Amino acid sequence: MPIRPAPYSDSRGRDRDSNHALYKDTEYPSSPTSQDKLQSYRAQPIQDHLYNPSQRPPGTSSDATTHTAPTNMNMAPAPDTLTKAFNEAIKPYLEQIELLRNELEDTTIQVQQLEDERADMHAWIDKRGLRADVPPRIASAMNSDPSAASTLNYHIDRKMTVINGDLHRLQDSLTAHLPTSTFATTLLTLLPSIENLASLPGGASLAFELVIKLGGNLNSHGGDDGWNNDADIQSRASFYSRLDDCMVDVIRQRLSQAGGEDPPWVVARDVKRLEKTGSFLRSKIGLQSYFPRSLDVMRYEAKRGDSQQL
Repeated sequence: MPIRPAPYSDSRGRDRDSNHALYKDTEYPSSPTSQDKLQSYRAQPIQDHLYNPSQRPPGTSSDATTHTAPTNMNMAPAPDTLTKAFNEAIKPYLEQIELLRNELEDTTIQVQQLEDERADMHAWIDKRGLRADVPPRIASAMNSDPSAASTLNYHIDRKMTVINGDLHRLQDSLTAHLPTSTFATTLLTLLPSIENLASLPGGASLAFELVIKLGGNLNSHGGDDGWNNDADIQSRASFYSRLDDCMVDVIRQRLSQAGGEDPPWVVARDVKRLEKTGSFLRSKIGLQSYFPRSLDVMRYEAKRGDSQQL
């Protein structure tokens, strides 16, 4: 008996429908938004991932390895053994240098301390008016100060006043007068300090006035009856002779420093001043000569100055 074929069924259509239902969520819609998303999933061009020479790390050059050679290629580094031997060889000298540096620092501190002590000592001397009595070595150190002349002049003048006052008090305490030689010898102790003052810059003019004042201090002692005996006259003449020698040196130093005086030194005026004082002493105490050599030097200088002005 022949087999009847099964009725026709569209099984392939059902399979296609079922497959369509199974994968319907994976289909991309055709909306513009979906197309833009699709574009974002596209692979980048392969040339974007290739090697780009411009993207090298900073500090490198594209020609560094091919065209530029190291500049120190010909300089071979020193061997470690040679460097070590050199360091070992100079190590004792480095230690000596460090030791000398430390000694230098200590010596600098000590020198500064000595300078501070010297400044304190000079201030102590000046405060007590003892500049005129210091030893020559200390005086030479103190004379380096720019104001040394004015300071020394003040101290000498102060000491002269003190000595003159002490001599007056001593004379007043005695019934008989002191001999002129006592006054002269005491006052002449100031001459070395005055000579030192004249040698300082700007000190000659100050020393000139001190010499005149020193002679006036002797003139204040004596003049009464009984004071003008032969011994007193001889002592006074010897005193003024010593002053005249000192004054000549002072005048010469003052003439050499005259360019720095303000106002300038008028020599003729001081010549008249000394002549007037000498005339008074001649009539008062019988003094025959008052700075004779000094007046000769000053008269010559005054005449020379007048001739230059003409």
